[in-house]
Amino acid sequence: MTDLSNKKAARAHFLSKRFSLSPIERQIIDAELVNQISALDEFKQCDTVLLYASTKNEPNFSRLALRAWELGKGVAFPISLIDTCELDFRLIDSLTDLESGAYGIYEPTADKPVAAFTEKTLCIVPALAIDSHGFRLGYGKGYYDRFLKKFKGISLSAVDSRFTVDTLPTYPTDIPVDIIITETGVVHLK
Repeated sequence: MTDLSNKKAARAHFLSKRFSLSPIERQIIDAELVNQISALDEFKQCDTVLLYASTKNEPNFSRLALRAWELGKGVAFPISLIDTCELDFRLIDSLTDLESGAYGIYEPTADKPVAAFTEKTLCIVPALAIDSHGFRLGYGKGYYDRFLKKFKGISLSAVDSRFTVDTLPTYPTDIPVDIIITETGVVHLK
Protein backbone atom coordinates (compact mmCIF):
# COMPACT_ATOMS: atom_id res chain seq x y z
CA MET A 1 0.00 0.00 0.00
CA THR A 2 1.28 3.44 -0.91
CA ASP A 3 1.91 5.87 1.93
CA LEU A 4 -0.45 8.69 0.96
CA SER A 5 0.69 10.74 3.97
CA ASN A 6 3.92 11.48 2.08
CA LYS A 7 3.41 13.90 -0.84
CA LYS A 8 6.29 12.53 -2.92
CA ALA A 9 5.07 8.92 -2.61
CA ALA A 10 1.44 9.98 -3.21
CA ARG A 11 2.50 11.90 -6.33
CA ALA A 12 4.33 8.87 -7.73
CA HIS A 13 1.36 6.61 -6.89
CA PHE A 14 -1.23 8.79 -8.62
CA LEU A 15 0.96 9.53 -11.65
CA SER A 16 1.46 5.80 -12.15
CA LYS A 17 -2.27 5.23 -11.74
CA ARG A 18 -3.07 8.02 -14.22
CA PHE A 19 -0.73 6.57 -16.84
CA SER A 20 -2.41 3.17 -16.45
CA LEU A 21 -5.63 4.58 -17.93
CA SER A 22 -6.20 3.47 -21.52
CA PRO A 23 -6.78 6.15 -24.17
CA ILE A 24 -10.43 5.05 -24.43
CA GLU A 25 -10.92 5.29 -20.64
CA ARG A 26 -9.31 8.75 -20.67
CA GLN A 27 -11.61 9.95 -23.51
CA ILE A 28 -14.76 8.66 -21.78
CA ILE A 29 -13.83 10.22 -18.43
CA ASP A 30 -12.76 13.50 -20.05
CA ALA A 31 -16.09 13.75 -21.91
CA GLU A 32 -18.02 13.17 -18.69
CA LEU A 33 -15.93 15.71 -16.75
CA VAL A 34 -16.60 18.31 -19.48
CA ASN A 35 -20.33 17.49 -19.34
CA GLN A 36 -20.37 17.83 -15.53
CA ILE A 37 -18.57 21.20 -15.64
CA SER A 38 -20.75 22.48 -18.51
CA ALA A 39 -23.89 21.71 -16.52
CA LEU A 40 -22.75 23.76 -13.51
CA ASP A 41 -24.44 27.10 -12.83
CA GLU A 42 -20.95 28.41 -12.03
CA PHE A 43 -19.88 27.59 -15.60
CA LYS A 44 -23.07 28.89 -17.21
CA GLN A 45 -22.78 32.18 -15.30
CA CYS A 46 -19.02 32.71 -15.48
CA ASP A 47 -17.55 35.54 -17.53
CA THR A 48 -14.20 33.85 -18.14
CA VAL A 49 -12.97 30.29 -17.69
CA LEU A 50 -9.33 29.69 -16.79
CA LEU A 51 -8.13 26.38 -18.22
CA TYR A 52 -4.83 24.55 -18.56
CA ALA A 53 -3.33 22.47 -21.34
CA SER A 54 -3.23 18.82 -20.37
CA THR A 55 0.05 17.07 -19.80
CA LYS A 56 1.06 13.75 -18.24
CA ASN A 57 -2.29 12.14 -19.17
CA GLU A 58 -4.30 14.87 -17.40
CA PRO A 59 -7.93 15.42 -18.37
CA ASN A 60 -8.22 17.24 -21.70
CA PHE A 61 -10.53 20.26 -21.52
CA SER A 62 -10.32 21.35 -25.18
CA ARG A 63 -14.05 20.67 -25.60
CA LEU A 64 -14.77 22.86 -22.56
CA ALA A 65 -12.88 25.73 -24.20
CA LEU A 66 -14.99 25.28 -27.34
CA ARG A 67 -18.21 25.32 -25.29
CA ALA A 68 -17.09 28.46 -23.48
CA TRP A 69 -16.38 30.25 -26.78
CA GLU A 70 -19.77 29.14 -28.15
CA LEU A 71 -21.38 30.83 -25.11
CA GLY A 72 -19.36 34.02 -25.60
CA LYS A 73 -17.13 33.54 -22.57
CA GLY A 74 -13.50 34.50 -22.33
CA VAL A 75 -11.03 31.61 -22.26
CA ALA A 76 -7.58 31.99 -20.72
CA PHE A 77 -4.62 29.66 -20.23
CA PRO A 78 -1.62 30.27 -17.97
CA ILE A 79 1.94 31.13 -18.77
CA SER A 80 4.20 29.64 -16.08
CA LEU A 81 6.64 32.23 -14.77
CA ILE A 82 9.49 29.94 -13.76
CA ASP A 83 11.48 32.56 -11.79
CA THR A 84 8.60 33.26 -9.37
CA CYS A 85 6.53 30.04 -9.72
CA GLU A 86 3.51 32.21 -10.53
CA LEU A 87 0.87 32.03 -13.28
CA ASP A 88 0.07 34.74 -15.82
CA PHE A 89 -3.30 33.97 -17.46
CA ARG A 90 -3.73 35.21 -21.03
CA LEU A 91 -6.92 35.26 -23.11
CA ILE A 92 -6.91 33.25 -26.32
CA ASP A 93 -9.34 33.02 -29.24
CA SER A 94 -8.38 29.55 -30.44
CA LEU A 95 -6.47 26.51 -29.24
CA THR A 96 -4.03 27.26 -32.06
CA ASP A 97 -2.94 30.27 -29.97
CA LEU A 98 -1.06 27.84 -27.69
CA GLU A 99 2.56 26.79 -28.15
CA SER A 100 5.02 24.70 -26.18
CA GLY A 101 6.22 26.65 -23.15
CA ALA A 102 7.61 26.04 -19.67
CA TYR A 103 7.90 22.37 -18.70
CA GLY A 104 6.84 21.44 -22.26
CA ILE A 105 3.23 22.49 -21.46
CA TYR A 106 1.26 24.41 -24.08
CA GLU A 107 0.80 28.08 -23.15
CA PRO A 108 -0.35 31.29 -24.81
CA THR A 109 2.27 33.64 -26.15
CA ALA A 110 3.08 36.70 -24.04
CA ASP A 111 1.49 39.01 -26.64
CA LYS A 112 -2.02 37.71 -25.82
CA PRO A 113 -4.21 39.96 -23.62
CA VAL A 114 -3.93 39.56 -19.85
CA ALA A 115 -7.11 38.02 -18.38
CA ALA A 116 -9.05 40.09 -15.87
CA PHE A 117 -10.71 38.23 -13.00
CA THR A 118 -14.03 38.84 -11.30
CA GLU A 119 -16.04 36.92 -8.71
CA LYS A 120 -17.67 35.17 -11.69
CA THR A 121 -14.39 33.90 -13.14
CA LEU A 122 -14.12 30.10 -13.03
CA CYS A 123 -10.68 28.55 -12.62
CA ILE A 124 -10.19 24.86 -13.49
CA VAL A 125 -7.28 23.75 -11.30
CA PRO A 126 -5.17 20.70 -12.21
CA ALA A 127 -4.91 17.88 -9.67
CA LEU A 128 -3.21 14.51 -9.58
CA ALA A 129 -5.62 13.65 -6.77
CA ILE A 130 -8.01 15.51 -4.51
CA ASP A 131 -9.34 14.94 -1.01
CA SER A 132 -12.78 15.44 0.48
CA HIS A 133 -11.76 18.88 1.81
CA GLY A 134 -10.78 20.22 -1.65
CA PHE A 135 -7.04 19.93 -1.10
CA ARG A 136 -5.33 18.70 -4.21
CA LEU A 137 -2.09 17.01 -4.97
CA GLY A 138 -0.21 18.92 -7.65
CA TYR A 139 3.28 18.62 -9.03
CA GLY A 140 4.93 20.27 -6.03
CA LYS A 141 5.90 23.76 -7.19
CA GLY A 142 2.89 25.61 -5.73
CA TYR A 143 1.96 27.63 -8.84
CA TYR A 144 -1.78 27.23 -8.36
CA ASP A 145 -1.66 27.67 -4.57
CA ARG A 146 0.05 31.04 -5.08
CA PHE A 147 -2.58 31.98 -7.64
CA LEU A 148 -5.57 30.79 -5.59
CA LYS A 149 -4.39 32.71 -2.53
CA LYS A 150 -5.20 35.97 -4.39
CA PHE A 151 -8.00 34.73 -6.69
CA LYS A 152 -11.52 35.94 -5.79
CA GLY A 153 -13.41 33.82 -8.33
CA ILE A 154 -14.56 30.19 -8.19
CA SER A 155 -12.08 27.31 -8.29
CA LEU A 156 -12.70 23.69 -9.16
CA SER A 157 -10.73 20.54 -9.80
CA ALA A 158 -12.04 17.79 -12.03
CA VAL A 159 -10.62 14.28 -11.68
CA ASP A 160 -11.52 10.67 -12.29
CA SER A 161 -13.25 9.37 -9.14
CA ARG A 162 -10.38 6.88 -8.67
CA PHE A 163 -8.21 9.90 -7.83
CA THR A 164 -10.26 11.05 -4.85
CA VAL A 165 -9.29 10.18 -1.29
CA ASP A 166 -10.49 11.13 2.20
CA THR A 167 -7.35 13.05 3.15
CA LEU A 168 -4.14 14.13 1.45
CA PRO A 169 -1.05 15.52 3.16
CA THR A 170 -1.14 19.32 3.18
CA TYR A 171 1.15 22.23 3.89
CA PRO A 172 0.03 25.55 5.39
CA THR A 173 0.44 27.13 1.92
CA ASP A 174 -2.03 24.72 0.27
CA ILE A 175 -5.31 26.30 -0.84
CA PRO A 176 -8.40 24.08 -1.31
CA VAL A 177 -10.70 24.40 -4.32
CA ASP A 178 -14.37 25.40 -4.03
CA ILE A 179 -15.81 22.56 -6.12
CA ILE A 180 -14.79 18.97 -6.83
CA ILE A 181 -15.99 17.33 -10.05
CA THR A 182 -15.73 13.64 -10.90
CA GLU A 183 -17.44 11.67 -13.62
CA THR A 184 -19.95 10.58 -10.97
CA GLY A 185 -20.95 13.98 -9.63
CA VAL A 186 -20.26 17.38 -8.11
CA VAL A 187 -19.32 18.38 -4.55
CA HIS A 188 -19.65 22.05 -3.59
CA LEU A 189 -17.35 22.84 -0.69
CA LYS A 190 -18.12 26.58 -0.44
